[in-house]
Amino acid sequence: MTTAVACWFIVAELPDRLAPDQPAPPASTQSAGAPTPPVLRTQQGTRPIDYPTFAEATGLTLTGAAVHSAPTVRLADGSQRSGAMWSAAPLSPRKSFSTAFQFVSAGRSGALSFVLQAEGPASGLPLDQLRPRLTVDLAPAAKSPAGAVTVTAVRSGPPVAQGRATTDVDLGSGPVTVWIDYSARSQTVRVFVSSGAAKPSKPVLTAEVNLVRAVGAGLVYPGFAAFTAGAAGTHDVLAWFLSGPA
Repeated sequence: MTTAVACWFIVAELPDRLAPDQPAPPASTQSAGAPTPPVLRTQQGTRPIDYPTFAEATGLTLTGAAVHSAPTVRLADGSQRSGAMWSAAPLSPRKSFSTAFQFVSAGRSGALSFVLQAEGPASGLPLDQLRPRLTVDLAPAAKSPAGAVTVTAVRSGPPVAQGRATTDVDLGSGPVTVWIDYSARSQTVRVFVSSGAAKPSKPVLTAEVNLVRAVGAGLVYPGFAAFTAGAAGTHDVLAWFLSGPA
């Protein structure tokens, strides 16, 4: 890929930016030449999802058009295509979590979404049929270097937008880095977006979300879904980290 050099640079730079006050793991725990995984800052330190690259896809289920093409996962390629990737590690909607990921979308077609859904990782249902679900949708602008970020909840009825904002970050180029922090205490979802490695000081969007009310009290499964519209395009996930309270 033409973006390979940029991708490795950003992954390698993420640790210091995401957690400047936390040391990197000892060198003995890292393979030579491999980028250091970032340490996401949460109140407690469990990190069930840790993919500095997708050299392997262990613990992930791919559905639809999604394919593992190491070191990335391609969710959609072409026109009118859709695919998803789900982790087998569930989350409790009663607890806070933080996630960070990098992606590249090309062709300005469709959108890529971070998703929490209750159907389970083996569900082959397309995104619009998954209920309940919460999505953070990242859609590039069709004709300009910008994009829209939308938080949407679906319980049993039609989708309900919880918040929407535009960003000057070009979501149709890449790589793009996204941080999503959910606070169960304040019941807010904060979304940060950058074309670089540094986490912005201010979120592009803060949405009031009661996650239990949005998706129910049972366990939910995190992952990604993407689609392309009539124009050909691609959506690739390059790296993914998620942490939450123990």
